[in-house]
Amino acid sequence: MATVSDFLNECINENAGMVVQKYLINGSSYFFEKVMVEKDEEFFFKKELAESLNVHIQDIVIIGSGKLGFSIKPDKYNLQFYQFKNFDFDFNENNESKKSDLDIAIISGRLFDKQLKDIYDHTQFYTSDEFSGTKKKSFANYILKGWLRPDMMPDDYNITEEIIEVSNKYKKKYNRDVNIGVYKSWAYFEQYHMNNIKRIKLNQLAI
Repeated sequence: MATVSDFLNECINENAGMVVQKYLINGSSYFFEKVMVEKDEEFFFKKELAESLNVHIQDIVIIGSGKLGFSIKPDKYNLQFYQFKNFDFDFNENNESKKSDLDIAIISGRLFDKQLKDIYDHTQFYTSDEFSGTKKKSFANYILKGWLRPDMMPDDYNITEEIIEVSNKYKKKYNRDVNIGVYKSWAYFEQYHMNNIKRIKLNQLAI
């Protein structure tokens, strides 16, 4: 697995698209290589998830610190600051803290369109009281980026009954939350993460 310094060096010196493909799409995942070390565990996890959503296994990508072993999200209070926290950093510092989530991206235009229509119906055409204000605006913002974020969906909405079962099964097995987002296409997925890589590069050059 790459170190933070290796990753940052490539962010600075290589094309952002190459970094996304090499580090976020290709290769094995830190969580399944270093944490949940069971033979073929990543394959069987993705296979069951793919079957529950009726998508191809190749359309499932582990992202975030579960993929890299460290987070590449900016600090939520200061978007110019990156901590690059190791996976499960907070829990390892204080075992009363929450363990790192396992974040999953599904890249499927068919699933994205179906879910968007289902959410439209579920929220009575985006007019329901529980889906308004800031949450509605945040949801719309990410839809424009081709991404259905799980934390931006209506509180009482789930992708499918099958995914609830799979998520609960692995949440119990891994003792951590399993978050599933859906992207409209690979182009949206790569562009979103390329933008973050470019911000990281600018951040490092400014240090």
